[in-house]
Amino acid sequence: MAIPMKTGSVLMVDDNAAMREAIARSLARRGCAVTTAADAAEALTTLRRQSYDVVVTDLNMPERGGLWLWRQAVMLRPELRGRFLLIASEPLPDPRSMDLFLESERFLLKPLSLDMLWRLVEEAMQGAPQTAKGGRVEPQAKSAGRVRGAP
Repeated sequence: MAIPMKTGSVLMVDDNAAMREAIARSLARRGCAVTTAADAAEALTTLRRQSYDVVVTDLNMPERGGLWLWRQAVMLRPELRGRFLLIASEPLPDPRSMDLFLESERFLLKPLSLDMLWRLVEEAMQGAPQTAKGGRVEPQAKSAGRVRGAP
């Protein structure tokens, strides 16, 4: 008997094409319908046309980053609150700039594990705001929660 694959729609946003495509392929192999965007402005344009179950975005991108995208996206589509996963490498922003984001969303430091990424995407698909600390990193605790693995 075949096990049915879980499906969901994911918007994957990263200015690094290799990272963006690797994560998109990994999520697609797990049954997600993945749309990619190379920057926050392109992602916002995409969100104006269509909503997604989850948005996975890089924190640090040229021009506008993941936090800007999150703020704009939840104003445009309030149903996305609790459905963002922010991926970042160091240096991290000032913790105060991340406080509101961390109240409801998920955060993962690079280098990341695709298994951890998938676990957080699955949680986000449930739509519940993040309440547990699993998989997210408090910006002031830079090494806590870091997961290692191939992108």
